[in-house]
Amino acid sequence: MKKDLTPTVRFDGYKKAWKKEKLSRIVDVKNGMDYKHLQRGDIPVYGTGGYMLSVNEALSYKDDAVGIGRKGTIDKPYILKAPFWTVDTLFYAVPKENNDINFVFGLFQNVDWKKKDESTGVPSLTKNAINDTDVFVTDYIEQKTIGEYFKNFDDMIKLHQQEIDRLVCVRKAMIEKMFPQNGADVPAVRFGQYKEPWRLCQFSEIFKERHIIDTISDEYPQLAFTIEEGVIRPEDKKTNKRDFLIIDKANKKYLQTEYDDIIYNPANVIYGAIHRNALGKGCVSPIYKIFYTDQDSTFMECIVRHPRFIKEISRSMEGTVKKLRTLKPKAFLEKRAYIAPSIEEQQQIGEYFRQMDRLIEIEKEELEKIKHIKSACMEKMFV
Repeated sequence: MKKDLTPTVRFDGYKKAWKKEKLSRIVDVKNGMDYKHLQRGDIPVYGTGGYMLSVNEALSYKDDAVGIGRKGTIDKPYILKAPFWTVDTLFYAVPKENNDINFVFGLFQNVDWKKKDESTGVPSLTKNAINDTDVFVTDYIEQKTIGEYFKNFDDMIKLHQQEIDRLVCVRKAMIEKMFPQNGADVPAVRFGQYKEPWRLCQFSEIFKERHIIDTISDEYPQLAFTIEEGVIRPEDKKTNKRDFLIIDKANKKYLQTEYDDIIYNPANVIYGAIHRNALGKGCVSPIYKIFYTDQDSTFMECIVRHPRFIKEISRSMEGTVKKLRTLKPKAFLEKRAYIAPSIEEQQQIGEYFRQMDRLIEIEKEELEKIKHIKSACMEKMFV
């Protein structure tokens, strides 16, 4: 069946059919190069993961381009603003005359580059694979109009991502300042009314293990647990991005968890698999360890997820092979940390980070909405 050579949605005034072309007719694909012989400067160097550092020379001084991975990440193209340098694992595709950079970027985003992977190991693209790719294009004037439209989406995406990055940096800085460092018994930043030194507590004083075997029920539904998001519902689409999801289907036996419990995966805790249950009652796999506390749970989550504490935990894990090392409940309860002496101070600190986390979550949700709208528009506005 012949493909319709007009997009589903077009701006007014454009009627011509689009043309099928090879990407070699649209862009000039160029190789990146090693930068180590260069001196530091103000020209950015890019790799498949984005910006790396700045040097004193450029591969492209005037022409913007689309960066696309040669090895490693091959399916995340992005625009490179001249002047720039790219490493040898990143191609840069310069639009030929009468082709708009933002439109060309859209073409690259619409290609399933993983299908063009010609390697048996690390994902790889070749120049030939890029040049031989079929795309559908229109005249420069319509390209410019479409490109500008999607550039507005990209600008919004960039702004939201910058705000997320800023909030994450602020949160990280405040975690350092609002909890004691280097053996001190008071934090550098504190709510004004509190003066007492924090007390050094063993976790066995403030945590109790919850080990109630149960089956799934309406009151205690099945829950999942991920490194990034902690306790989530299994049907949550975000579980597609999980590092792991453990469900004990064979025995149908689970562990009960309650709202505000602290849960960790004994094998993955050093990678951040320790979270507060912010969802509510449920059942999780019995491989997890569950604790409850009479302290403020968000405050305690900040302590157990602090990078310094995670590093300390790694020294207490048992096992000879790194991948098989685990943190036993006994070792967890032997840990010590400085704790704010009053629940009121803990609650204020906990509330501060709850609000910070909510701000980050709102920005992430908004970012995902914009990405979704952009993706839907691209399906209709490109052939």
